[in-house]
Amino acid sequence: MQKLKTFLIIFIGAFIGSNLRYGESLLFKTSSGFPYGTLVANLSGALILPFLIHYLQDRFHLSSKMILALSTGLLGSYTTFSTFTADTYRLYQSGSWIMLITYLTITIVGGFICALLGNYLAASRAFVDYAERGKD
Repeated sequence: MQKLKTFLIIFIGAFIGSNLRYGESLLFKTSSGFPYGTLVANLSGALILPFLIHYLQDRFHLSSKMILALSTGLLGSYTTFSTFTADTYRLYQSGSWIMLITYLTITIVGGFICALLGNYLAASRAFVDYAERGKD
């Protein structure tokens, strides 16, 4: 029964994340062929995940099930490695070398920078919270 609850929690998170991803794909649709929607989803997910894990879990004492729903469910379905690889292959096949190299670089290097930034924001926010609690 416990595994079924966990499955349902992840399912709900995935439902929300996939719909956010679809809405974002509509918002960032372009005629240039550059996959802005996938890029925005993956970079924002890389920023949010470490913040979620390192700040929200500690600050609000979220349960492991809630973290699983938000990380694996919501962010796992919102971000998309498979679409990233399909977009990369499409740019490769079309010979769009500048867009391909730009996309790969921004996604990989930018994703790492966003993850560092997410960790930094979590740590700095935790420090501010700690300092504010000390004033009471």
